[in-house]
Amino acid sequence: MRTTPLLHHCPSVRLALYDGVERAYRLDDPGACPHSGTPNSPASAYEPRVHLAYLLARQGHRPDWLAAFADLPPAAAHRLAHAAAHHRAATATAA
Repeated sequence: MRTTPLLHHCPSVRLALYDGVERAYRLDDPGACPHSGTPNSPASAYEPRVHLAYLLARQGHRPDWLAAFADLPPAAAHRLAHAAAHHRAATATAA
């Protein structure tokens, strides 16, 4: 049985994609975070291109390349790269 901590926070970042509406996009895949599998809502959404770009940014890919590869607006790619850099720094200090 899978248990979910009461105060769990799935990582997310606020982005405006091509529809122009800024919303929180979940960064973990639906199987990794207990709340990532929940349906999209105005408060939080899962977009596979955002997840892919975040994973690639964590591997060090540049925002301009991420925008072109994942078909994301440049500003969204920059925010994802910033979130990925923050994740890498937090992971490095925890090790």
